Amino acid sequence: MTMLRGYHRILGAAAMAAVLTAGPATAQTPLPSDALQTCAVSSDEFTSWQSSTGVFNPADSATFNDATDCNFFKWGAQMFLWLTSQSGGSYVFDGPNILDVVKTASGREYVARDGSAIGAFAPRTEKEDDDTGVAQTGGSGVLISPKGGIVHYGVKVNDLYAYYQTGVESTANPANFQGDLATDFPSSVDDMNAVVSYAKSTFGVADVPASEALAMEFKTAWIDASLVDNPDDYITVEATISDFTEVTPVTWLQTGTTEGKTMALVGFHVVGSVNGHPEMVWATFEHRNNAPQNSYYYYNLQGEPTLMAYDGNGSLSWLFNAAPKTSELPVTKVVERATFKSHTVQISDKLSHTVNLILADDGQTIGPNTVVRIAPWGDVAMTSSSSVGQTYEQTSTPATRATDLVSLNSSVLGLLGSDVRANYIQTGSIWSGGGADQIPTSGTDQVLRGTLRLANTTMETFHQFPDSTGTGTFTPENCFGCHSVDTNSSPSQGVSHIFSSIAPLVPAN
Repeated sequence: MTMLRGYHRILGAAAMAAVLTAGPATAQTPLPSDALQTCAVSSDEFTSWQSSTGVFNPADSATFNDATDCNFFKWGAQMFLWLTSQSGGSYVFDGPNILDVVKTASGREYVARDGSAIGAFAPRTEKEDDDTGVAQTGGSGVLISPKGGIVHYGVKVNDLYAYYQTGVESTANPANFQGDLATDFPSSVDDMNAVVSYAKSTFGVADVPASEALAMEFKTAWIDASLVDNPDDYITVEATISDFTEVTPVTWLQTGTTEGKTMALVGFHVVGSVNGHPEMVWATFEHRNNAPQNSYYYYNLQGEPTLMAYDGNGSLSWLFNAAPKTSELPVTKVVERATFKSHTVQISDKLSHTVNLILADDGQTIGPNTVVRIAPWGDVAMTSSSSVGQTYEQTSTPATRATDLVSLNSSVLGLLGSDVRANYIQTGSIWSGGGADQIPTSGTDQVLRGTLRLANTTMETFHQFPDSTGTGTFTPENCFGCHSVDTNSSPSQGVSHIFSSIAPLVPAN
């Protein structure tokens, strides 16, 4: 019997185990050592991100300065370090001011992490079609590692997001939000204060901690830590998971039995509104061992374009790629092998039974995927130095953004030292030109800025650009290929697929 582990439920915060002292693993996405330092974080700046206890503070989204690409990348870096800090015996992302968003029969609901409440992480494969009719590989692609580990996912928001969503969506306790705040995520100090005031008056809270982070939504991706080469090189949590068992090589059944497991973090989407940007900034992070990436150009210390060749696979051992090194450049397709389906069997007129299955795609058997980061640093690949520009300029291009991200990651990882978070890198970030009339309508909207083909190899594995499914009907170039609205002036609330489906918070009696 072959077993896959389905991430079922995370235990309370008190049961969480963290590893924050391990050194970097040996097989990792290389960072060129001669990159121009265009977005490096200085030691003083890094220290300013931390409190006196060493816990990282959230970036001040309410007063964010959107003048440069680098500022956006640094915002993402600080937010990731804040969310993965430990405070009060738990990670911030699993602490009392962060809420799980759990799927229910009627929609979704918030689950508070108060030390006793049990949150839930649902498999990515349970993601249903959203309001745009689109999800990874039709909403049900399954990512499996060479060692047989299935990747599983959770969705969380911060409390300011929950208070804001409640104020907008609640019929029992509506907020009288004025102006753009009635339809757009908070994106200023005044917006922050309005949401905090509503939370105090409606819910009786003394304050909303870290309200300067504004509204945040994030997704995390996990794998059974026993199925990674160096589990001490990962952020881990303790969880109870459910099993899948092989029925045939093309059919796997979720059994419903559970057991305790340690789960390792492999991917993290950080999404949040900032000053002047109600569309939210979308930043993504990955473990450096996840997968190789295609070649790209960056600027060296002399300001000259330099090619970083395709880095896989050779002698390196990747978590989601066990194939021998290929000479085909660039790699343009990640083959999907299986999808998740919920199948309802009608037993009688009044009785039915639903089973959860992993089913092989046509012509495939269920098994591991060979993954590559198709768009290096989440951006358009440059094929020759002549297409890059012979010297570094301040104009935002794929090469300048790659240089920014290499210099940012190199400096942050160096400052982290032996902290386990030095094994995670920001692979890109995307946003719009800013303002309530700049909400993206597609992944190719001219208002978009940043790394324009952003995808996470653990979350958009099969929908990296170009689309790998072979259907030709869906080619989302980046996050906004799914998280978009009808017109540039449509409510920015529409970029969130969960906003209108969550049951609003209810004040305590």
